[in-house]
Order: sequence, then C-alpha cells, then structure tokens
Amino acid sequence: MRYRPGSAHFAALACALSVLALTAAPALPAKHEAPVVTLPTDDRGRFDLMCTRVAGCWAEPRGGFVDKDGVPSESAMELGLMLAGEPTGAEWKRRALATIDWTGALIDTLNGGCSSRKNQGGAIGEAMEFRTDVNARRLDLLVTAWRTLGDERYRRDAAKVAGFIDRVLLDGRGGFVAEQIGNRTLEPASNGLAIHAWLSWAAATGNTPTREFALRSIERVWTGSFDERGVLLRRGDFGEVLMAPQLADQVEMGRALVLSARLCERPVDLDRAQTLARTVIAKFEDRKDGGFMTRAMPKKDGSMRGAPRREDENARAALFLAELAAATGDETYRAAARRAWEAFAKEQEKPDFAAADWALAFRAALAPETTAPPTWQAAAGQADRPSSNILYESHRTKPKR
Repeated sequence: MRYRPGSAHFAALACALSVLALTAAPALPAKHEAPVVTLPTDDRGRFDLMCTRVAGCWAEPRGGFVDKDGVPSESAMELGLMLAGEPTGAEWKRRALATIDWTGALIDTLNGGCSSRKNQGGAIGEAMEFRTDVNARRLDLLVTAWRTLGDERYRRDAAKVAGFIDRVLLDGRGGFVAEQIGNRTLEPASNGLAIHAWLSWAAATGNTPTREFALRSIERVWTGSFDERGVLLRRGDFGEVLMAPQLADQVEMGRALVLSARLCERPVDLDRAQTLARTVIAKFEDRKDGGFMTRAMPKKDGSMRGAPRREDENARAALFLAELAAATGDETYRAAARRAWEAFAKEQEKPDFAAADWALAFRAALAPETTAPPTWQAAAGQADRPSSNILYESHRTKPKR
C-alpha cells in the first residue's frame, strides 16, 4: 500500500511511527512455554544441524542447490565454499561449484545481467527480470568463489555482472535502483545487498573508485531513508512514506554497514549498524512467539501489531546480528540471533535453504572474520569515470573531457 501525504492511511502511519519512537523496548519475555523439539545448546551444534538441513536441499537434477522454482541459493553455495577447506569439505566444494557453474546459464550473454531463475517455458518477461537484489547476491557469490579458489573464470563472470549493475542499476548520484524496469526508488534492502556486493568487489580488486561509490551510496541511502525514530523507511520520489518499516531494510543495510566498517575502517558505519540492530531487537522482535516480524507497526497504546514471521528473513537477521556481535564484541546481538533461531524450532529438522543463512550466522560466531582491510590502489585515468568499476569493460570509450 502506498501512503500518500494527506490521506487517512498516511496520517495513521505517521501516528504509529510517533508511537514507535516513544515506546521503550520491553523487557525480554519469559521462556515460551509451548513444547519444542530438543535443540543444540551450543553454536557448534547449531551450525552442524543447519549444515545438515542445507545438505538435504541438494537436488542434482535441478542444478544443485536450487529450489523447485529454479531459484539457486547463493547462501548455500557460499556455505559450501566456506566448508571446502575443511578436512571433510570435498563434497561441499563439489556441490557448491556444480551449482555455481549451473548459475552461469542465468547470466545474459548480451548485457551481463543475472535473471532470478531459469526460464521454464513461461512468459518472456520472466526470463527478462533483472533485479538488483538478485544481481548483487550473484556478484557477491562470484567474488567469494574467485577469492576462495583463485579461478579466473569466476572473476570474469563477476566482471560481467558488475558491468551490468554499473550500466543499468547504478544511480550516478549514489545508490542502486531496485530493478531494471519499474521500481526506480532506492529501497534500503536492495541497496544494502548491492552496497555489500560493491564493497566486496572493490576489496577484491583494490579499486578505490569502486569503494568510494559504495560509501557515497551509503550516505545517500542513509540521508534519504533513515528516520529519527531509529528506522530505515521506504520513501517515494517526493519523500512520502510508502509502507511500514520493514525488517529486511534494517538487516541488509546493517550488513553493508558492518562490512564497510571492517573494510573501510569508518567508525560511523559501525555506529549506524548498532542503531539498526537495537531497533530490530526493540521494535521487530515478537515478544510472544519469538523471532522477528517482517514489519514493525505499533498500535496507539505502544504495543506492536501482529505481523508474519518468515524463517528466511529471521535467518538473515541472525546473520546480521552475529556479524555485528563479532565486530563489536557485544553479546547482546548474538543472544538475539539465538533467540530467533529457537523460535523456529519446529522447522529445524526439515531441509530448507533458510538454514544456509542460519549456518553462516553461527559460523560468524564460531570463526569471526579477521581479514585485514585491503590495500586500496586508485587506478590511473579513472577519476573522471562515472562508473565505479574498471575491470570489466575495457571496450568502453572513456568520456571526453
């Protein structure tokens, strides 16, 4: 629903948001009394259980870590690459690489963009859907594959996807539009994914202009979307609020901020990430059933309206909170991630791709990222480029001065 200024819906949303600002975070609830399955009490046990769930999703006839709709799981492939270096990781590596190679068919040979899934005889539009979130996730994955294995094939594919993002999805003022056709607003969630991928690509290449565009994008999204109530909001072309605060917006921008703080050593980004994390815990956590709600819409009395709780979004939230805990040393965030996981106890024995993000979250708790920031090297002759990348399009003509 679009909330237009002056409408009754807009007034209701504005009132609710004012309550959201004034409502203090409630005390943590007592342990839920409903019977639950026995779950591991340590992060290693949780990690192993989630890996087992992901392994159960393997479907070679579909292409590997691919769901029944033909959509591959980037998180499952990333998990496979992460486990490849372990003593028993050979099969994980094989499966991850088999799926990555299968996704190569989703890259458009003409424009370099990635479609969300393999076209299975449906409408032509389904095969021509090039969204920012999809291309960002694929770019991040290809960068991980290149850096992990040193295989130049993945660098070349990453360059193709980066080139498409640069030409079609990138906004020269900073930020990334949501998709090739249609929604051209700067959604925090898709921008968080794109900024995260752009920072990963910048670090892999050491390219300073790429990094600088990612930082410019953070500033534009933060300036345009952050509200004094402590949340990121989706706004229209005239600044109007389009919907209630979304969990995905806080989580994906939060992950981008954590990565920026580590790679670019900007304390302000870590401060912003913690602001979003506190909002997620205080405003999105379901105090009755546990886990995080997809949106935060308070009532007039300050209590939160009920909203769906999706396991995939909760897994991404846990990943953000675990990464932030590793960056700050604050156990509050990791404890919130564990509570979210426990809220989905009934789902923990079924194969599901959401388990890949749960596994990555507990991996972040067990083995935090310790890689030092890269050595940034500005490329000669690139200062005048509107693009933020230099490795993928040597055929392009430089703009005239």
